[in-house]
Amino acid sequence: MHNDVWEVVPRPTDRAVVGSRWIFKIKHGADGSIEKYKARFVAKGFSQKEGIDYEETFAPVARYTSIRAVISFATQMGWQIHQMDVKTTFLNGELKEEVYIEQPEGFVAHNKETHVCRLKKALYGLKQAPRAWYERIDTYLQEMGFVKSEADANLYYLVVGGEALILVLYVDDLFLTGALGLIEDCKRDLAEEFEMKDLGLMHYFLGMEVWQTDGEIFLGQGKYCIEILKRFEMEDCKAMSTPMITNWRKVDTSKDKDVDPTLYRQLIGSLMYLVNTRPDIAFAVNSLSQFMVEPKRVHWTAAKHVLRYLRGSVEYGIRYVRGEGIKLIGYTDADWAGSTTDKRSTSGCCFSLGSGVVSWFSRKQKSVALSSSEAEYIAASMATCEAIWLRKLLVALFGQKVETTVIHCDNQSCIKLSENPVFHDRSKHIDIRYHFIRDCVQRGIVQLQYIPTEEQVADILTKALGKAKFIFFRDKMGVVQNNFLAKREC
Repeated sequence: MHNDVWEVVPRPTDRAVVGSRWIFKIKHGADGSIEKYKARFVAKGFSQKEGIDYEETFAPVARYTSIRAVISFATQMGWQIHQMDVKTTFLNGELKEEVYIEQPEGFVAHNKETHVCRLKKALYGLKQAPRAWYERIDTYLQEMGFVKSEADANLYYLVVGGEALILVLYVDDLFLTGALGLIEDCKRDLAEEFEMKDLGLMHYFLGMEVWQTDGEIFLGQGKYCIEILKRFEMEDCKAMSTPMITNWRKVDTSKDKDVDPTLYRQLIGSLMYLVNTRPDIAFAVNSLSQFMVEPKRVHWTAAKHVLRYLRGSVEYGIRYVRGEGIKLIGYTDADWAGSTTDKRSTSGCCFSLGSGVVSWFSRKQKSVALSSSEAEYIAASMATCEAIWLRKLLVALFGQKVETTVIHCDNQSCIKLSENPVFHDRSKHIDIRYHFIRDCVQRGIVQLQYIPTEEQVADILTKALGKAKFIFFRDKMGVVQNNFLAKREC
């Protein structure tokens, strides 16, 4: 009623009426304490019909890579990061369609018990609600003078008098970084247009804990990690020093017993979200997620091994430290024919903007490589795709040309192949989409540079390593223990 979301009208005879209900939820803070008891009136969107009650439903959200890149960028610039939350977010979206819903239980208009509500604005539960909200906030931010990044539709930047301001939007959560004066002005303008909650310095964003100090920002998920351990009854388990044993792939599973696939999928799904701040478990999660359909006992044991590793590294996360400047550096590696089932290779790649990594992936290749050079070449091609996207992101923020991005590779043949069409007989079968890296090298966008295997950081993303190597590469990625907080107990 406060937001003038609907008007009470007689029930239409030619249109379907969408149902409604109340949702009750307890919202917790970063420390696990109860913040509020929330009651929300929602529409039963599952009863909507496409083409009648809604048309388009897509609404973009910020990539986690963009979020980490902006945090790393703010660290290097010495900026503070402030957070805001939009209250009753979807109620701000303007509806284009004609939609009717049932009146809310307990708030039925007097003498109009048979009437329904015709929506003027979006309501939680409607299929088009996220899109309506995004169109509203996107239009307003551009009216304020913000420029939308071509690399991420939820990343906005503004330059006033030589000072910069960056805004990242994720549905109803947003954070600001840049010149402090511009941050305060932006907060005031947003509060005039929408009902906002100023949360001050960012400390908890999308389940990620953010710790800020002069010249350093730490990003972790310690609270969530503890929740996973408790959920799967592993809070009192013995801690391990690595997430996987080095020879787990050689274990015979032909005579192994099946395990509950639902429970296994729940565990892997939980670990997938944790990878947002824990690249050290990316390879383990990638490997175990390949057995979702018919998991065996050995896979369940390996998944529990990851939990044992997390038990000893609950407070670990990515630390971004202010250094000499912003420079995009990448590492790419491949484990040739690492999969025992289909002999496909695993590609690994990570990029940093100074200290900690901001982007990484551990991914099985789509085709079988006939040589280690081919496997490394495919991995380097995938890394180049990520480098081009990150460069586009940085160009928008800097407003100037970015120098050639160096990607470290430990295979000399792969580097030669990227520079010249050599080894024709051994490379003529490689899919043409992977050869675009050669064009990027010739244009000066990226440059493959040799690095010894002993210093190849991406090695941690392609195979299970021993303790010494694993810890060495983990530190190189910027994954360290949180020094801002005393150790939490499960």
